[in-house]
Amino acid sequence: MRVWRFFLSGYSSPFTNMAVDRAMIDIHRKDNIPVFRIYGWSPHSFSTGYSQKIEEVLDITACVRDGVPFVRRHTGGGIIFHGDEVTYSLVCSSEDIGSPATVKDGYKTICSFILNAYRHYGLSPAFAVESGQINREKSTLCFASFEDYDILSNGKKIGGNAQKRTKNVIMQHGSIPLTLDYAPVLKYVKEKVSFQKTTAVGMEIGREIGFEEFADVLKDSFVKTFGVRIEERDLTTEEQEIVEIYERQLIQENNYLIGNR
Repeated sequence: MRVWRFFLSGYSSPFTNMAVDRAMIDIHRKDNIPVFRIYGWSPHSFSTGYSQKIEEVLDITACVRDGVPFVRRHTGGGIIFHGDEVTYSLVCSSEDIGSPATVKDGYKTICSFILNAYRHYGLSPAFAVESGQINREKSTLCFASFEDYDILSNGKKIGGNAQKRTKNVIMQHGSIPLTLDYAPVLKYVKEKVSFQKTTAVGMEIGREIGFEEFADVLKDSFVKTFGVRIEERDLTTEEQEIVEIYERQLIQENNYLIGNR
């Protein structure tokens, strides 16, 4: 039975969260142990895809004025507002998830544990490509369009995932909203979109659900879906130093953008 390293990070700043996710790639390369992480965002923040020009998709002046942080991910995709949600990330080799032949196959395999977490609550989630509800209209916002292996519940997108591959190493992270209130944040996004095709876990199951409850369900689903054993192990001092390097880089990038807006 393959052993995965696991840590429940709790809530961290956007810079710390993205720095830890990036450092997980270095950690995996060093010890070749797959890593699974669950975390939240404090304060609530925007993240943008690696290839997006932040100044073109976000009103930086308004974000700074109102104290709304933003950070660049090292994965692709569109803008995500990280509010009341559970976020996961994992880093592994292709062999750790059965050596999927294509990137899309990798998404399908990895996201299966998320589908099973939703099924725990009696939902009937499906991949967009299998439901026949692909939305090919491109948007700068992650939740405003459907890719093949985005997950839908009752025809609405529930969460978003992004992946990065470097040689044989796969890094994927995803945002799973527990509640959904995008109205207050739309004023910071330059594209005007509708979220009628977006939903959240609490909306689908018809009750409030907390971070700890869903984090436990997600962790249990990961273990059962992949038939693995997990060992909880926090970051070492050396690993924390790697995180701090990436964190400083992300902060410097934001300071540059803010200074040149």
